[in-house]
Amino acid sequence: MASKLWNDEINRRDFLRGGAALGLGGSALWLAMACGSTSTAAQPSAPTNYPKAEIDGDLEYFNWSEYLNPDAITAFEKKYSVKVNQTNFDNMSAMMAKLNAGINYDLTFPTMDYVEQLVKANALLPIDHKQLVNWSEVPSYFNNPWYDPHAYYSTPYAIWTTGIAWRTDHVPDTLAGSWNDLWTLAPKYGGKLFLLDDFQEVIGMSLLRLHKDVNSGSRGDLDKAVQEVLNIKQYVGKFSTDDITNMVSGGAAIHHAWSGDVYQVLSQVDKPEVWKFETCSEGVPTGNDTFVIPKNAKHPGTALKFIDFMLDPANASANVDYFGYPQVTTAGLQHFNDTIGKQYPFLSLTLDQAIHGVREIVPSGSKLQLWDQEWTKIKAG
Repeated sequence: MASKLWNDEINRRDFLRGGAALGLGGSALWLAMACGSTSTAAQPSAPTNYPKAEIDGDLEYFNWSEYLNPDAITAFEKKYSVKVNQTNFDNMSAMMAKLNAGINYDLTFPTMDYVEQLVKANALLPIDHKQLVNWSEVPSYFNNPWYDPHAYYSTPYAIWTTGIAWRTDHVPDTLAGSWNDLWTLAPKYGGKLFLLDDFQEVIGMSLLRLHKDVNSGSRGDLDKAVQEVLNIKQYVGKFSTDDITNMVSGGAAIHHAWSGDVYQVLSQVDKPEVWKFETCSEGVPTGNDTFVIPKNAKHPGTALKFIDFMLDPANASANVDYFGYPQVTTAGLQHFNDTIGKQYPFLSLTLDQAIHGVREIVPSGSKLQLWDQEWTKIKAG
């Protein structure tokens, strides 16, 4: 990888990811999050009232679909004689809307920037990692991650990156490892090119293509980036985060996609050898997802037992085989490198790359409103 793909600075998130662009700006929790500023916020004090890691009822589980090994859920249910009641979301803002509505989930899976804001909003229960038998499996970086000082409220789950997937038997062109490939290919493959239905990913990659700050608050930069997306919108078959289904079904021949989802496609199609994935020279968005326990959870003890269960080396390795992302444990990372990373080098991703990758940030206040306006132009244009 070129050195500029991975950012050497680990910047603190000052603002929320998502927000008003998806109709959540007026809610109390979103308002509290949007107004916060990490750069001036005091370090959180140590919690004093930790839930106990003991079974205290069935688990209300809230996650992306196909983002955790179903065999692990079945095994957990059998081991502890509980039921895991599963509900899915399709983006972070949908997750936040449900949390803000007061729905009682025991466990959910926000991205790292959301964790920071949820902590500031006092919306999570603390996690006593001393109660987790398998906490030693977690890399030491996550003892004090930038988004959750002292890891009081989160446990890391998986790392990811964003790039371009394509089907070589339908798209025989040679790709250049650039975001510009989407623009080059769009006129030739109209209706077969799909973009993620995620405003940070779409506007962000267009900014990167123009060699602009991925988190720009400049109206000029954003207008240019959005116009570039509008220039190819007529060729876009769909904006969708269900990239797995879109590729497996044959609907998409080129897909703006998350790395682990591409592995799931390779695992499900008849001819995996025809699918490829590239990250792009102008910049590689990366990050990590987490386990957290919402403050109104009714069964936090069961949630803690589930987190510990998933940190177990055998369970983490099997989970990697299922969902295709590096799970953030010693065993999970090693298993990913030994299997998926070797079999499909184009999906290779290290913890260091994820920590130092391009970070997408949506600012608050007037900047958030600006990004909202720009995303509306794309979706309505």
